Amino acid sequence: MAKRGATRRAWVKLFITGWLHGSIRWQLEPDERSVWADLLCLAGECSKHGRIVDNDNNPFPIAYIANHFNISPELLERTISKCKKDGRLEENNGILIIINWGVYQSEYERQKKYRKVKGAIYDKGAGF
Repeated sequence: MAKRGATRRAWVKLFITGWLHGSIRWQLEPDERSVWADLLCLAGECSKHGRIVDNDNNPFPIAYIANHFNISPELLERTISKCKKDGRLEENNGILIIINWGVYQSEYERQKKYRKVKGAIYDKGAGF
C-alpha cells in the first residue's frame, strides 16, 4: 500500500486509560471498537498521515475494507458513522481520515532522529 520511499507504520498507539475508560468504551459497541482498531492499523499501513487510501490516493470501497477486515459492510458503515459523529473520523470525497492521527503515532518514530545522533548503540537493542 505504501509507495516506494514511504514509511509504513509497524504499530500505532492505543492509550490504556483512554481505551479502557474513555468515551470510546461507551460510545462504541465491542464489535465497533474492534473495527476502530482495524481502521487505525489500516491507516498506518497506508502511510498517508491518517488517510485510508490506495497507492494512487483513491478511497478504498467500503466493500473492499469490510472484506479485508472480515466483517459485514453494515458493521463497517455503522462504525464509520459513529466515529464521524463522535469526531474520530472525517470523510472527504470518500476518503476516510483519522482525526488526530499524530496521537496514534509511536514515540519510536519521533525519537528516531535522536538515536541516530547519539549513535548506533540505541538501535541495536542495548536496552534503551
